Amino acid sequence: KKKASLQQSVISWKQTEAENQAASDTFGTLDGGKSLKPDSVTNLNLLFNSTCSCPALGKKKLYIGALFPMSGGWPGGQACLPAAQMALDLVNNRTDILPDYELELIYYDSMCDPGEATKLLYDLLYTEPIKIVLMPGCSSVSTLVAEAARMWNLIVLSYGSSSPALSNRQRFPTFFRTHPSATLHNPTRVQLFQKWKWTKIATIQQTTEVFTSTLDDLEERVKEAGIEISVRQSFLTDPAVAVKNLKRQDARIIVGLFYETEARKVFCEVYKEKLYGKKYVWFLIGWYADNWFKIKDPSINCTVEQMTEAVEGHVTTEIVMLNPETVRGASNLTSQEFLAQLMSKLGGKNPEETGGFQEAPLAYDAVWALALALNKTVGPLRAKGHHLEDFNYNNRDITAEIYRAMNTSSFEGVSGHVVFDAQGSRMAWTLIEQLQGGSYKKIGYYDSTKGNLGSKTASISVLPARTPTKRRSHSG
Repeated sequence: KKKASLQQSVISWKQTEAENQAASDTFGTLDGGKSLKPDSVTNLNLLFNSTCSCPALGKKKLYIGALFPMSGGWPGGQACLPAAQMALDLVNNRTDILPDYELELIYYDSMCDPGEATKLLYDLLYTEPIKIVLMPGCSSVSTLVAEAARMWNLIVLSYGSSSPALSNRQRFPTFFRTHPSATLHNPTRVQLFQKWKWTKIATIQQTTEVFTSTLDDLEERVKEAGIEISVRQSFLTDPAVAVKNLKRQDARIIVGLFYETEARKVFCEVYKEKLYGKKYVWFLIGWYADNWFKIKDPSINCTVEQMTEAVEGHVTTEIVMLNPETVRGASNLTSQEFLAQLMSKLGGKNPEETGGFQEAPLAYDAVWALALALNKTVGPLRAKGHHLEDFNYNNRDITAEIYRAMNTSSFEGVSGHVVFDAQGSRMAWTLIEQLQGGSYKKIGYYDSTKGNLGSKTASISVLPARTPTKRRSHSG
C-alpha cells in the first residue's frame, strides 16, 4: 500500500519513470521491514508527538534543525545564517506557501568540526521539538549528519557542502544540497587544459576528504582526455615540503586543492621557492575571499607585497552562486536586491571579511527549496489522511513525500536556477577568473550540463603556450 500511494504522488507531480524508480529505490531500503532507528528514539517520539502543532498566530510550527559554522575552517554561518533567516521571514509572510504553517530555525554553531557536530546533532535529535529536516553547512559535518539522518527518516538539505563523496545515494539516501559538488570544477579544468593544449599537469592538495575525492575525480577525467598527472603532492598542515617537491620535479601547470587558510601557507612557500611567474600557471578554487592573499595571518612569514607577487596570474574556477540575470524568482527578489538586503542585515560588516558571504545565496535558496517542497507535499499528504505536523522519526511516508518533492525542485532563485541531479547535488554554471594586476577578472563561463565553454570580455594574461617538455631526473 505504501508503494502504491507513493507512486500516485509521483504521477500527480508528473515525474518521469526514471525519477519514480530512483525515489522508490531510495525509500525501498528504508522500508525493508526493520526499523533502522534505535528503540530509544521510538520512545522519544511518544513524548514529542505533539510538539510541531503548537499554534503561533493560528499556524502550526515546523522546525528545522540547522548547524551553521561561525568559526573553523569555513566560518560560513557568518553570512549564511542571516541569509537563511531572511528567507524564513519572507516564507512565513507568504499566504501562498505553507499558509497553515510557520517554519522555525533551531540552530547551533558546528565550528565546521565533526566532533562538535556529533554532540550538537545528538542535542537536535534527542531534544524536543521534533525537527522535520536537518540543514548542515560544511562537508565534514554534512557527511556525519547525512549518514545518520536515515536512521531518523530525516531529509538533509545542505547549503555549503562541496565534497564529491556526498554524491552517493547508497550512503546518503536522503541528502540534497544547493551547493554543487566540487567535482563540477573538474570538467571546466579539463576543458581549459585541452583548449591550451597542455598534456601534463601537477597537483598539490590538503589531505581532507573533500579534496582527496575531488582529485580522484580529476584523475579519471584527465586520463580520459589523454592528460597526465606527472606530479602529485599532499600535505596535512605544513605545505613547505610539498611545494619544494613541486619545484624539484619541475611542475609548471599546477592544480591546488586546499582551504583558504592553507592557501596562504602554500603561496608563502611558493614565493620562497620562486614557483610563480610566466613559466607557471596555478589553478585554485574560486571561493576564497577576493583579498585572501592580503589578510594578515600569523601562521606565515611573508609580507603582503610578497604574497601579491606570488599569486599574480593564477586562474580560478568557481561555481556561479549569484544569479547574473535580473530576474525575480520564487522569493520575488532579484539577486542584487537580495545582496542589498543581506548587506543591511549584516550591519555594515565588510563582505570580504564575512565568512560564507559568497555562499549566502545558496543558504537563502536552500530555505526556499525546502519551503516549496514542503508546500508541494500538503495536498498528497492530506489525500492519505496525513499532515506535515504529524511527522515523527518513525514516519517514512511523510519523509518519502518530502523526498519526492525535493527531487523535483525547479525554481528561479537568487543563486540561479535551482534543480538537483540524481544524487541530490545542485547543477550549476562555473565561472573562470584570473588574477590580473591584483584583482580578479572574469575570462569565461562553463556550462557542465551542455559542455559549453564561453568566453568573457577579459583576455587571458601570460599563460604558457604549451606544457614544457623539460624533465629533471630525480631520486625518490
